[in-house]
Amino acid sequence: MRRSIPMVMLALAAACAPGTVRLTHQDLNSAYRQSEFGYAGAGRDFRVAVLGNPFGGDRATFEHAVTDAMQGRNWGPATNFTTAPGSSARDGYRVVMVFDPAPTLNPQALCGEPPPAPMPHEAGSAGVSVFAAWCRFGTALSSVRGEAGGATGPGDASFRAMIGRVTGTLFPPELATPICAPPNCD
Repeated sequence: MRRSIPMVMLALAAACAPGTVRLTHQDLNSAYRQSEFGYAGAGRDFRVAVLGNPFGGDRATFEHAVTDAMQGRNWGPATNFTTAPGSSARDGYRVVMVFDPAPTLNPQALCGEPPPAPMPHEAGSAGVSVFAAWCRFGTALSSVRGEAGGATGPGDASFRAMIGRVTGTLFPPELATPICAPPNCD
């Protein structure tokens, strides 16, 4: 059973204004438990798969920018988000982030073992979008869609803010707690 929680969506058809960051949708699987994130990530490396690069350029630089923007933005224990985890990473747990995803892409597709390549995507005209899922083996425990209007590169403040807000919203503190609360959502 899943709970789908739509977020405030202002002018969906309108372009995302420069510098604007918003989360547009989140899905939380009833199997989600904050304690499981503690098991998977507390004081450990946590695997991140980054699919797509809306800015072009060096892939490794982009992946580092994404994982750097994730650091310290999760609820709960300190975790090292990385695309190159060491032996401390728990098998079967990962975050998958797809940039400029197709609107029909679903969280279970993100968590496939391995995710299908290439992932369906659509270039946005008004900024950058991301669809992220926290996966346990092939199951999406949570997922979030976010947008950053006018982001010009991986070091752009709105891009970093979007990644941080998405990361914080992927790992809510408790199932009964509102999943999206300021400052993590609109």
